[in-house]
Amino acid sequence: MKNYMQSANDYYSRFVHSKNFVEFESGYLLSEGVFKISKEEECFWLLQIICFQPKISEDNIFESWTFKRVEGVAYILTAKDYNSNILFKKSFSSPDFFFNEMIIWKVGNYLLLPSEYDEFVKMISKQKDTPNCFDTNNINKN
Repeated sequence: MKNYMQSANDYYSRFVHSKNFVEFESGYLLSEGVFKISKEEECFWLLQIICFQPKISEDNIFESWTFKRVEGVAYILTAKDYNSNILFKKSFSSPDFFFNEMIIWKVGNYLLLPSEYDEFVKMISKQKDTPNCFDTNNINKN
């Protein structure tokens, strides 16, 4: 059962195998979990913001995006790199988003849930020209 104080990541934690991706705008690919959350919570607009932020550096292929409720329908969207440096921070109003927070990882042109990352690494390690992947134990999840 959904609980508005819950993290969307906890509610959708059943998504752990990112084998199928949905094409999004400008060459970005959404994992099944990110697609499901975006559809059910009506937050494709949030994905557009994440996808269209300019890259700080071509070397930076990992970003952790957190959409967290401040109060009522007020949220803060924050992006951090692998070293927890803040890349983006902005306030938004979102009356349609049910949950208290959501975390999306942007790895190259892929958007996925943290719970899908390990299987994602296995999948792309079998492909040529794969982006660098990081040890999830070293990523600051805040």
